[in-house]
Amino acid sequence: LVQVFFFTTTAMFAVLVQAVVYFIDLGFSPITAATAYGVIGMLSVLSVSSSGLLAERFGFRNTVSASFAGTASGVALLIGLSYAPSGILLAVFVAVFGLCMGMRGPIISAIATRKFSGPKVASIYGLIFAANAVGAAFGSLMAGVLHDLTGGYRAGFLMSLCAVGLAVAPFW
Repeated sequence: LVQVFFFTTTAMFAVLVQAVVYFIDLGFSPITAATAYGVIGMLSVLSVSSSGLLAERFGFRNTVSASFAGTASGVALLIGLSYAPSGILLAVFVAVFGLCMGMRGPIISAIATRKFSGPKVASIYGLIFAANAVGAAFGSLMAGVLHDLTGGYRAGFLMSLCAVGLAVAPFW
């Protein structure tokens, strides 16, 4: 669960911290870039809210795997945007990435509570959740370093895709 949380936020924050400036660099207006970022956040509320229902219906593994596939698809769309900026690709990215963004958190919480129920569950979950913050910092830092080293965003997005693979691996 530590691995899942660490690499999930590594993948997400490698994208999120650079998203607005990336969209502007592609030629989108600042208001379009900021709106896209805001809509991603609003859609994440829907994903967090629906993750429990989806997990109950389709199971933890299937729900989490589908959400990681959506995240990876969103990152692939970002890479595609670097070759052919398009409002349609941007809108699809926002929808896919936003709807998958918050889905894993409640599921990981539920799994932790089931696996480690008892008097130490809060301490154990605290450790698991700490990996979330460390992964976010790591993903943000590495995306910035990769941007500085390469002069572009693709290396950071590729790192994000690798992190998605490492995040979903414990479920399989």
